[in-house]
Amino acid sequence: MSAKGKHSPPGAGNIYAKANEVIVKITGADTGQTFEVVEENCKPGFQSRAHYHIKAYETFYVFDGSADFQVGDELFHAGKGSCVHIPPGVPHRVTAKDGVRMLMIYSPAGTEGMFAAMHALSQEQLMNAELTKQLALKHDTVMIEQSKDGRGKGTILG
Repeated sequence: MSAKGKHSPPGAGNIYAKANEVIVKITGADTGQTFEVVEENCKPGFQSRAHYHIKAYETFYVFDGSADFQVGDELFHAGKGSCVHIPPGVPHRVTAKDGVRMLMIYSPAGTEGMFAAMHALSQEQLMNAELTKQLALKHDTVMIEQSKDGRGKGTILG
C-alpha cells in the first residue's frame, strides 16, 4: 500500500468500457484491498443481471440521472444525491431507464478484477452467459438470473 495520497481527476482511472463506462478511481492496491471506488456511467436502458456479492459491501451514490435498485424484496428509486447500500449476500439489480452516472464503493476490494476480466472478452464471449457467470464468481459476484439472451442490458456484468 502506498504511503501517499492519490488524486484521480475527472475521466481518469482504470477505464473499462464496453456497453457502459466503468472507471476505477481508487484501486484495491491503493487501499491495501480494504475498498475500491468506481464510477460507472450507464447508458439509457441499462439493467444489470440480478446478483449478489459473497464478501463485499456495495454502496452506490447517484451523481446524475436515476435508477431503480431492487435490493432483496425492496425497490428503491434513487435520483441525484441518493445513496443505496447493499450488504454481502443480498441479491440486487439496477435498472436505469434514462441512464445514470453513479459512484460505487466496494469493501473489501476485488471487483475491479471482474471488470478487467469482462473487458478482455470478445463480444461473442460476452454473450456466453455461463462464461461470464464463472468469471464473476471468481471475483466475489454470484449471478442469480439469466436474461433471455444471456446478458443484462448495457452492463459490463454481462
